[in-house]
Amino acid sequence: MLLFLDTEYTGLKQLPPKLISLALVSEDGQREFYVELSDTWQMDDCSEFVRREVVPLLQGEALGSSEARAKLIRWLADAPREVQVACDSARDFGFLLEMLGDARPRNLRLSYYDLRPLIDSNVYHQAVMRYYEDDRREHHALVDARAYRKGWLAWMDKLKASRSR
Repeated sequence: MLLFLDTEYTGLKQLPPKLISLALVSEDGQREFYVELSDTWQMDDCSEFVRREVVPLLQGEALGSSEARAKLIRWLADAPREVQVACDSARDFGFLLEMLGDARPRNLRLSYYDLRPLIDSNVYHQAVMRYYEDDRREHHALVDARAYRKGWLAWMDKLKASRSR
């Protein structure tokens, strides 16, 4: 089963970038995980873009990294079968692995499904943009993960239709 991942972090040029929030949405849409972190970043760490576009979307119920890690490990371990992360950034996947540390659940594959090739397809891009018409909180990790799922589903539907011809 795929888990669509997105993260928000302090910025592309902030070295090292620091994780702000992380979200996962299951392929079937039945399970979601979202966490904001309280002890990994400060406002001074953030780029102007992140201050303007990401921080206002935060919900304010942040957890410390140890508590967030334990919650994530439990959520992943409760998945009904093996899972593979789908994301459009190796950095996002790296943040997930970093958050898990040595406690990576056995049902999590160590490679991710790369969504980047789909981004340039009209069907994927249009489905993602339609999602943002309904939920305008682009750059919120959970909203973005849901949008990526919708884009992937639309792309898969088109692929299946083309194969059945």
